[in-house]
Amino acid sequence: MIHDTIEYMLNKQVRKLTKSKFVMTRRQQLKLLGAMALTVAQGRLTPASADEPYSSSLRTVANARGLQYGAAAEARLDQVPKEYVDLFPKHCNLFAPGMGWSQVSPEPNFQNFEPDPNVAFARAQRLSFTGAHLLWHYLTPQWFSALPDRVSAERAMTAYISSTVSHYAGQVYSWNVVNEAIEPRDGRPDGLRNSVLVQKLGANFFDLAFRTARAADPSALLVYNDYNLENDTLSQLARRSALLHLLDRLQRQATPIDAVGLQSHLAIRDFQFNEKIYRDFLHDIASRGLKILITELDVFDIGAPSAIALRDQAVADLYRRLLSVALNEPAVVAVITWGLSDRYTWINLWDKKYFKRTDGLPQRPLPFDDMFQPKPAYAALQTAFENAPSRPGWQLGRGQK
Repeated sequence: MIHDTIEYMLNKQVRKLTKSKFVMTRRQQLKLLGAMALTVAQGRLTPASADEPYSSSLRTVANARGLQYGAAAEARLDQVPKEYVDLFPKHCNLFAPGMGWSQVSPEPNFQNFEPDPNVAFARAQRLSFTGAHLLWHYLTPQWFSALPDRVSAERAMTAYISSTVSHYAGQVYSWNVVNEAIEPRDGRPDGLRNSVLVQKLGANFFDLAFRTARAADPSALLVYNDYNLENDTLSQLARRSALLHLLDRLQRQATPIDAVGLQSHLAIRDFQFNEKIYRDFLHDIASRGLKILITELDVFDIGAPSAIALRDQAVADLYRRLLSVALNEPAVVAVITWGLSDRYTWINLWDKKYFKRTDGLPQRPLPFDDMFQPKPAYAALQTAFENAPSRPGWQLGRGQK
């Protein structure tokens, strides 16, 4: 039985590599065969095909522990195969739409509250929305920079937040009210990014933004979201310290912040993970009475071998290592992966050297492969949810389940 499974998986991977014009030598085939044999023998790889689907959906397993699971799409769902579209209602409670201030209001007197065409799909499937950064320096409209003073800048910001959040009131699980506002390398004493938001609004813009969002929708979780907070490095230590100082300042002001979002774009090549340091960091956030969301989880597989079985297992190992710590913290209430299928991942769309493998192969960062079949990363997510301690669920409406 194991031999049949390995042979099936090997043939499947060879077919994929052939389609991508990558030619495997017999030695490479034997190496991949051996890797699969070891993985299956150790019970770490569950064969997945159209005829042998996993029995449980990710959201069902997560919900059983009081967790929410969701994903971004990274593609127009009205223009992709049905197999991909069907993954979302089956596996997700939450949907992360793509929209920001410059997309909602590219002009001062114009608003398009649904720039992401997938919003209609998520509504039809009754998926709650998560993320959709309200304030992010990268998606701040150009016209905002030209405003003459702080008064006009504050008026523009509050009008945008109030109208957008009101439009979605009752449909949103969480708003990333502010995204990626920390950058210690910019040299500010408070560790904030010297962005156009700080320049136009001052460093205290967080409080006004959160209060405006709370007034527009009292039911949604209000989140501060940021990246590069997982590794045991000096630069990420500085980022964690800046974040905790920001949270303390907001709480001294009684700013209505409910949660912290940890993006968690992991990378095999750069993963310097210390379980104790990360566990203590999560506890530091939780001790401030805040919830935690893993908001943009995926894994850059640069540094992993070319062989798909080895690469997929390396990706799954990072999912497992992070989530085994994160989900042991009861304050963690949701996990969102930044996509579901390797066919539609932002990592392979960005034309940047840092995103490219030396072997030229596309990266495989997500729970489902490019044929929409579950991978070891899926199994890692499922196992992490199954092993997580139960907690009171935090669902739409900010009430306990």
